[in-house]
Amino acid sequence: MVLGQPIQPKKMDKNYCIFGDSITEASYVKIGWVDLLRQYLEDKYKDDINVFNLGVSGNTTGDILKRFSSEAASRNPTEIIFEVGINDTKDNDLKQFRTNLEELIKLAKESTSEVTFVGLFLGNWTGDDPFSEVRTESHNKILKEVAELKGCRFIELQGKLALEDFQDGLHPNDQGHRKMFEVIKGYF
Repeated sequence: MVLGQPIQPKKMDKNYCIFGDSITEASYVKIGWVDLLRQYLEDKYKDDINVFNLGVSGNTTGDILKRFSSEAASRNPTEIIFEVGINDTKDNDLKQFRTNLEELIKLAKESTSEVTFVGLFLGNWTGDDPFSEVRTESHNKILKEVAELKGCRFIELQGKLALEDFQDGLHPNDQGHRKMFEVIKGYF
């Protein structure tokens, strides 16, 4: 530092915290949508980007509520993305789902005004668990409604993936994750 010259403030890092379930975690594919988004954002912003994949298989909105504050506080998010809700369809408690979404938004907005929700989608699920097109659509409608009402970004994915983009009707395969990323990156 030369005396008399102003000190240049360090440009603030962009910290993306992405909360979700197994589709966010994506341990079952080579490269998931979060990793693709990380690569895209690192190229776009160069060296001032951090992307934290906070996806946990099986998580519901209630599970994320329990861990949200501690995980967000330790990462100082400038953007928060939620990809969650498909596991909430199993108990089909729409009132609790709405309440949890509203609480997640309240907590997220304590950290940043940049809050995004990735919409729900389903392939042709044939497993024993009670995932269904009707439940997915009803939860997705609430997700979109609450996000928009609370001033959050909503990314519609319903109808964006084809049956061949799923490995089991619920979890997107590598091609499905690529398609998710192609839609999601347009918002960042």
